[in-house]
Amino acid sequence: MSGVPIFRGDFFADDVIADPLPIYREMRELGPIVWMAQHGIWAAVHYAPVLEILRKPKIFISGKGLSLNDDVNRILIGSSLNSDGDRHRRQRSITAPAIMPDQLTDIAPMIERAAETLADALVREGRFDAVADFARILPLSIVVELVGLPDHAKGKMLEWADATFNLFEGSNERSRSSFPRLEELRDFLTEYGRPDALQNGGLAKRIFEIAPSKGIPLEEAAQMMRDYIAPSLDTTISVAGFLAWHFADSPDQWQLIRENDDLVENAVEETVRLTTPIRAFTRYVASNVEMHGVTMQEGQRVMVVYASANRDEAVFPDPDRFDVTRKTHRHVGFGQGPHMCMGMHLARLELAALIRSMAKRVGRWHFDGVPKVAMNNTIRAFSYLPVRVTPC
Repeated sequence: MSGVPIFRGDFFADDVIADPLPIYREMRELGPIVWMAQHGIWAAVHYAPVLEILRKPKIFISGKGLSLNDDVNRILIGSSLNSDGDRHRRQRSITAPAIMPDQLTDIAPMIERAAETLADALVREGRFDAVADFARILPLSIVVELVGLPDHAKGKMLEWADATFNLFEGSNERSRSSFPRLEELRDFLTEYGRPDALQNGGLAKRIFEIAPSKGIPLEEAAQMMRDYIAPSLDTTISVAGFLAWHFADSPDQWQLIRENDDLVENAVEETVRLTTPIRAFTRYVASNVEMHGVTMQEGQRVMVVYASANRDEAVFPDPDRFDVTRKTHRHVGFGQGPHMCMGMHLARLELAALIRSMAKRVGRWHFDGVPKVAMNNTIRAFSYLPVRVTPC
């Protein structure tokens, strides 16, 4: 590794999860791609190599799984997140269309009504936890019903998602304690991965209605249900919590939003950029490749650090500042390339509805206690965020 920039810290340490920004900065100062000595993998931390890796899926593949632990990968392989090429395209052709913008027009009014009802209740209360009482409400009321799992499984979705995201590290205590829940999810998919066990009209059952025409067997269709279980809740909840944090921390930006409704969608994108709910995923290096001053060998892994790329000073001036007028279209908070987040349109709808409903009623957000960070290996989020709002 002579001449290669080396990062010797633990990317998944508690103190890094609690406050990752200094570590991202330290890694970017080392170089565009660094060797992570503790984990034995590469890490792309500048914006340019992150984008390049995401757009070269034949070299940097997902089909061998995204975790650092191959035991975990053996369970996860089968979902579209852990697939490549024709298989990935075939799976996405089944799971993605139902949550594209043109298919969400019917549920948009329902989301808006739910957001208005929530905002009324929160403003009456005055003080609330911006995680449990604000960020989780819409995803749990909208997405859980939309997916259409059996009733006994609905309450497990957050647990299964939390476990899945912890297991992308694969070996620390958080990962080890999460493994039984991943096995529980696997057993659920095995037992209930059939159309007669799922709710009519739900996204999960829709997979089985379309899969036969695509030549997909029942067992593969069952694994595709992961696409709606793991990523559909945690990421939106993460960003919604940070919406509240930024609004309390930057009252001038909240005022801009209240004065100009056209800034709402951009505020969502800026919050996604700064939050980057999924900190990083790995890719398997399928062939030797030289890029940005390093040579990655076939069989190695490279961690794509979206959260660092989204704060690359070369792309986003004054990157740590929350600016709802910033042009954010280049951020990688939803990924890029063929694995770009398929749930981003639904997330945007929910987040914009939350902002608009609160902007009609709230003149100012305030911190009302000490927040707590959620200790998860992959998802950046609060577990508790006490806030107070002043009505208009």
